[in-house]
Parts: sequence; structure tokens; C-alpha cells
Amino acid sequence: MGRLAFSGWFGGPRPRAAPADPVDKLRVPVRAAGAVLWRRAEGPGASGVEVALVHRPKYDDWSLPKGKIEPGEHATVAAVREVLEETGFDAVLGRELGVQSYAVKDRLKLVRYWAAEARGGRFAANREVDRIAWLPPDDVATLMTHGRDAKLAPELTSGPYATVPVIVLRHCGAVARGGEWDRDADRPLTAAGRMQAERLAGILAAFGRAAVLSSPSLRCLETVDPYCRTTGTAVEVVPALSEDGHADRASAAGDLIRHLVADGSPVVVCSHRPVLPALLGAAGHAAQPGRSRGELLLPGEFVVLHTAGGTVAAADRHAPYPIEG
Repeated sequence: MGRLAFSGWFGGPRPRAAPADPVDKLRVPVRAAGAVLWRRAEGPGASGVEVALVHRPKYDDWSLPKGKIEPGEHATVAAVREVLEETGFDAVLGRELGVQSYAVKDRLKLVRYWAAEARGGRFAANREVDRIAWLPPDDVATLMTHGRDAKLAPELTSGPYATVPVIVLRHCGAVARGGEWDRDADRPLTAAGRMQAERLAGILAAFGRAAVLSSPSLRCLETVDPYCRTTGTAVEVVPALSEDGHADRASAAGDLIRHLVADGSPVVVCSHRPVLPALLGAAGHAAQPGRSRGELLLPGEFVVLHTAGGTVAAADRHAPYPIEG
């Protein structure tokens, strides 16, 4: 398997007031998030998928569901929220489909899109959207107002649209080694690390409800606890994901991730910096330029391996906080 590519833009906090210079304003983009929302085609003899388009009476246009990222909001959370607000459907994110950039008046707008499966809900006209249409991906261009949006529907079907997430997560920020902790495994999260973990609960939930596997170390268990409480999921402790377990049997982590990819069930795997190369390497990911193999992920960061048919179809990296860039 070749190296997997990772996206580099995660959404950002509310920017400072834009400078008066119109050229400088383009350097402070408006950030937004949305989705190519799909469902299985319905009706007698139907096959394939249908994509949702929304009609916005304010602009009298047909577009994909999307909207601005709120101050401090993560792009994944914004995408799910905007889909729900505009279409009435709960969305579970899949592969990233790209970022669109275009000028709106004197500002640059960046919209980050995901494939997203509709998992229940019902449309009701609202203040932003008065109609919704479900179309086969090949027919989207016939109704879509903006050509840039129409290009995203083929992206959905250019790869697997129904993917299963295998999420590899590095624990959040923990107190330093040594000190009062007799055992390294007993080190807890710092106050900042606990805040990261709380934020992660909503971000991970954007990819749906998943089983949780964790190292027995306290800092890993505290990292996944908010997500487990949010989703009602019980954590399964896996000694091979700990630093000591990995030192005892270095091949176990890779064997585990290959099994999870082949299994086809959604799962979150929480582990440590020294174990990440084995976990991600087994999925075909090499170290990124500018990062050592020991720093594939920073504390609280995670990689979503989007799997289909027992293989990894795509991967993207996320942080528990918004990042400008």
C-alpha cells in the first residue's frame, strides 16, 4: 500500500478584524464547512446513491449544504451541524472531498467538504432553505447553480462513498514523566489535556458511533472517557496499545490495526507516541515531511483511516482544536 495523503487545513478560530486594505482582507479567509450528503437510492428498482441539494431563497440558488464555521468550532462539527440545520438529516462524515476557494465580495472564502451519509431525519423548510432535492450524482450538474459545487458530486463516486472509520488517536496532553507518579501508566491528563478530551468527544462523534480500544494507561483512558460518555460506548482495554505492551511485542499493534481495517467496523484506537509508527505504518502511512516518526501525531491529534472492502481508501488528520493554516 502506498503512502496515504493527509489534508492540512482543519478550520480555524474566529479571525481578528480584517485590515482595511482589500488585498489584506483576502489573506483572512472566511472559513466554512459542508458536505455532499448522500443516501441509498429509494423506490422500486432504484440502485446507487442520491445526493442532496438545497435551495436557498435568499440567493435563489441550488447548492450543497454548507455554512460558516462558528468561532472556536471544529470544521467537522460545523459540517455536521450545517447539514442538520439546512436539511434536517443527521450526517456521519466519511472521506474528505476537498476545499473550495472563491471570492465573496472582498473576502476569500474557503469551504471544506466531506462525503456524509444521511442517517435519519426529515426535511422541513427553514429560514435558510425552502426546498431540498435528491438526485443521482450524474444529474447534480443539471440543477446546481454553481459549477464549482457540481464538481464535488463526481468526487463522491470516484472512490468508495460508504466507508468505515478506523480512528488512530494519540492521547491528549498529560503531566510530565517522573515527579510524584510511581508508575508512568498512572500519569493523568493536564487541565489543558482534559479540555482537549472534552472537545474530542464532539469531533470524533462527527464520524459516527464507534467501538473504543485503549491502552490501559490512565492518560489514554481519560482521553476517550468524554467520547464514551457521549456515545454510551464502553472502552475495551488492550495492553498491546500501551508503551510497555508495545515494547514486549512490537508486532502486536500492527497486527491489531490490520485486523481492524479488514473487519470493517468503526473503531477508535487510543495509544501513545512510540506506538503510532507501528499503528499507522501497518495502514500504509509513512512519516510526513518535517516530522520525525515519533511525532506522527501531536497530543490529542488523530488520523481517520477511511476503510472499504478491507482496505484503506483515504486518510485525514485532525487536531482537537481549530488550526489556522
